[in-house]
Amino acid sequence: MRQRILFAPLFAITALTLNAQGVFTNADSPSDATCPRLMREKTYLERTGGGSLVLHHQQGDWLIPQNERKDVSLFAAYDEKAKGISLSSLRGKVVLVGLWSKNCDPSAKMLMEFAALYPKRHQFDFDILAINFDENQQDGGAIEGGWRAIHKFMNKNRQFFEVSKMPVFTPGLGKEGPSNFMDMVYSVPVLFVVDRLGRLAEVHIGYEDGFVGKALSRAIVEKPLPSAPAPTGGPARSEPAKPSQP
Repeated sequence: MRQRILFAPLFAITALTLNAQGVFTNADSPSDATCPRLMREKTYLERTGGGSLVLHHQQGDWLIPQNERKDVSLFAAYDEKAKGISLSSLRGKVVLVGLWSKNCDPSAKMLMEFAALYPKRHQFDFDILAINFDENQQDGGAIEGGWRAIHKFMNKNRQFFEVSKMPVFTPGLGKEGPSNFMDMVYSVPVLFVVDRLGRLAEVHIGYEDGFVGKALSRAIVEKPLPSAPAPTGGPARSEPAKPSQP
């Protein structure tokens, strides 16, 4: 099955200024595949009590064989009303889990692909969780994060979100949060493809035109591995011969 992705300039991304540690900085150019994470270098922080800012880059694609996949169904995402949706509740569907940042052009391109596919989710039995992966940030001298910052971004790009009707989420906490399978993310966007059994099938770090539709097509047409035959219990044991009667 081949998915055709329609690219439309539904909105213009507004660059936001992020000044706090532990956030994703915007790509250097529109053609960049990722936005790196800006973090304080730990050893320098411990040695001096200060901290040097270091950009962490990550990029790559991993397709995981069916017999090596990890169950990630504990992961849950939350909407603005704190209503959760878990991957376990979506078993039976292919699920695209996308991590994006408000200050990242490649993230915006992934959201546009998500929006083009979102209306087809019932037809092809898949779902999309577009998860904002920003941390708290400085805005005008005050700490701002979570849904307050996300709503500001959505208001600046109102046309896109109103037309697409695609919800966005934040990740859960603890065992149902990023530690379940995404705690080592150092660049965005990231696409996780979860198969119909709630297992991690593909990981894509970095944006490439059409990569969302290609990954979705692979997952939708995938046939599960045949089940191993049940053990037969070995050959039947014969009864010992009865002695003949005189």
